[in-house]
This record gives sequence, structure tokens and C-alpha cells, in this order.
Amino acid sequence: MAYHVLVMGGSYFLGRIFCIFASRREDMELTLVNRGRYAMTHYPHLREYRSDRHDADGLARLPEQEYDAAVDLCAYAPGDVSFLLDHLPGTVKRYILISTADVYRRQPGLVPDETAPVQDSLGTGPAAEYIWNKVLLERELKEECAKRGIEPVILRPAFIYGPYNYAPRESWYVQRIVQGQEIPVPGDAASRFQFVFVKDAAEAILACIEKPEAGGKIYNLAAPEVLDYGSYTETLAAVSDIPFATRPVTVEEVLRENIPVPFPLTAEESELYRGGRIVRELGLAYTPFREGMEKTYKAFKSVYQ
Repeated sequence: MAYHVLVMGGSYFLGRIFCIFASRREDMELTLVNRGRYAMTHYPHLREYRSDRHDADGLARLPEQEYDAAVDLCAYAPGDVSFLLDHLPGTVKRYILISTADVYRRQPGLVPDETAPVQDSLGTGPAAEYIWNKVLLERELKEECAKRGIEPVILRPAFIYGPYNYAPRESWYVQRIVQGQEIPVPGDAASRFQFVFVKDAAEAILACIEKPEAGGKIYNLAAPEVLDYGSYTETLAAVSDIPFATRPVTVEEVLRENIPVPFPLTAEESELYRGGRIVRELGLAYTPFREGMEKTYKAFKSVYQ
């Protein structure tokens, strides 16, 4: 039996990796909807349709299909889920929403699992609107799925890293290494953070499509390794075949000089989560950070060289 899967988005980072892995499987038939900036038509078991998700006429051109699952990688604003379900020909059995682990309410000393409370109001700062919209989308998903008899699944990833990442995080470091620039290390930064390798996130989506027990569940995606700027830089040095110099800096210098370090700096901004539920229930295995970074380094090195 083949799984018929609708993929919204899918040509950039996580979506691209998911489509690559899913299209290799004989039991997956993908209907991919994106704006066509990066064509995916050459992958097997994949039909690509060019449409904005807010274009009712474009969505109407999709085949009338009963989808075993919809994988939504590009829902960012309230109304995105309901609009899709209102205008999609055919039906969906399970709706998998890619949210973010940032939705959790900040509580000192608490490392949240999936039962922890989420934010209940719009916060402050540049990322606040993005996070609040994800909170609202999660609510919308549950409401729409309850009305339509669809099983909701929510994935809340920590920092996703790996090849094709368009966010200037690991690529920022690799570019500096290749160009012979120093790596700034904020030694007094008190923050700690967790990651999930993009391949693991793609495998998590596949598990949520296949496993009946995933229906109605929420899963954090966060590997157990906890890092800071020092251990992150040490891992870079271990996987890099180009020696690089480091520059000790303070948090004050980072802020004053506007150094674009990609991760939080303060203990209050630390991003730690419990990601074991998906391991216990769906059998996901997290890639060790060094192994994932070695693959990531090689991929980005080939770009910047």
C-alpha cells in the first residue's frame, strides 16, 4: 500500500530533505505544492504543482485525492491551515504541522516536555510575532481537525541544522573557516541550546505518517546533547579539515560590535527541551551532533569553496 502525502512547501531546507528521503521509497507518493523557486520534478514518486498556498485557483488545480497525510512546512500565519483545508480538493486523514519548540512558556529551571504550557500572549522582540503565530496555528490546527475528523500531529523542533539550511547559522561558521576568518567565541555567554539534525527531522515526519500511534500527538524534536558556544566551536574544530583561529569575545562586545553570532547569549534565552517522547513512542534515533556536523561542514564547504 502506498501512502499518498500532500507536502506544502518543500523546496528549501527541511522540506527538501524530507522530499528527497520520502521520494526514494516505493511506498510513498508525494504531491508537492510550492511556488517553484527550486524545481523538484526530477525526483521519483513526486508530482510538483506550482501554487502559492493562498491561491484558491491554484489549489483547485490539484487532483481530487484522498491523502493519508498532509505535511505542512510553510504555515506561518493564522488562517493558513483553514484556508488550505477549505480549498483543497479531496480529503486528508492526518495533518502534520511543523511548529517550533519556541512556543513553550519560559519558566526558569524547567526543561519542557510536550505537556508543558505554551505561551498565552504575544511576547516582545524580533521573533515574538513568529512564535505567537505558531501558537495560534497550533490552536487552529486542533480546531479544524476536530471539525473535519482529521488527526492532528504537531512537531516542535529545536534548532534544525544540516545541509541546505538557509538560516545563517552553521553556514556562517563554515564560510568564515573557508575564508580564513577568526571564529568569535563569547566566553561569558551563559546560554545553552539543543539541535536536531535535518535528516532526523525528516525521519520524524515519515514516522508520523506511518505510525498509527502518532495521531493526535505532539512531539518535540531535540537531540539530548546540550551545547554552548565553547562546545559548538570545539565540534567545528573536530570536523573541519581547515585549521582556524578563534577570537575570545564578551557578550558586551558581541552586542556593541553587532557580531552576528547565531545562537542565544543569556541563560534566560537558553533553549532546552525534552525530546525523548518521539524516541520512546515512534523509535526515532537522533544523530550524534559531531556526526551531523561533519556532514554539514562538508556540504557547506563545497558551497563556499
